[in-house]
Amino acid sequence: MFGCPFKAPAVISLSFGKREVPSMRFDQIEGLSFSSYRFSTDATETFTVWPFKSFSQIVFVLRGKIDFSFPIIGARTAKTGEWFALSINNQQMTGTFSGDVELAVIECSSEIWQGLANEKDTFSHTRRACLGCSQRTETIFLKSQMDSSVTGLAKDLASAQGNNPSELLLIQAKTLELLSLVSRASPLDHTPQKDPCSRKDDHNSIAAAANYLEDNLAADHSLAGLSRQVSLNEFKLKKGFRDRFGVTVFGYLRQKRMEHARELLKTRDSTVLEVANTVGYSNPSHFTRAFRGAFGINPKVFISDSRR
Repeated sequence: MFGCPFKAPAVISLSFGKREVPSMRFDQIEGLSFSSYRFSTDATETFTVWPFKSFSQIVFVLRGKIDFSFPIIGARTAKTGEWFALSINNQQMTGTFSGDVELAVIECSSEIWQGLANEKDTFSHTRRACLGCSQRTETIFLKSQMDSSVTGLAKDLASAQGNNPSELLLIQAKTLELLSLVSRASPLDHTPQKDPCSRKDDHNSIAAAANYLEDNLAADHSLAGLSRQVSLNEFKLKKGFRDRFGVTVFGYLRQKRMEHARELLKTRDSTVLEVANTVGYSNPSHFTRAFRGAFGINPKVFISDSRR
């Protein structure tokens, strides 16, 4: 029997200044949640948000106005009909609100947000990826107007109750759809102007990643594992390999495996199977196909020609 993989909603309380605001929070797939907030006040209230390093927030202002004050980048405002994406990593932020306020909030992990970065999109690339970068030290703030599709989804989610599995599935689907729409939008306001993720030692990290791959040709590699190995996020890792070597991470690994395999076949009395295993191929037919694609010759024929 089909079981809903999503958690039942949790009632949480969030501090806004002196006020504790109850909220319905829907934790969905790992690294993704949705919550909504409604409250009123007769006077302007100030609240403080402490750094959140591992995720970004996308906030949809369905009613009201929020004024923010950030270190370095200064004041920003978000009002009814606007959404903003925010990641403040290592800096404290203060904000004020007044009157009736209604917010819909998506929280997503750096991995999810990086996966949405469109490498061909001009806005994209830097700002969206940097929202999910754990190595960044500066505040990222993006803001745009909500169109009818975004507004409708945000309102539907803000009123959702999640009373049964089918409704929880619908909440998940709408959250993902809303996140997808936001990831493709062009911001009206974004800061800073330069890539805040750029670090002088990124080139060293790319070199370290390349050396690690060459030293471990037989290992079963993954982007996530390599990213952790050299302390560089996956987006910058992929971009760095393309910029520096002109190929993808795994394209680079394949090149080095084939170069090493050619040397082994040329200089050692090894079988094709032995060489294939040495450079990380457990299936000899896959190795043969890769070798022929790299050098235009079958490895057995190469051995015969090289050892005459």
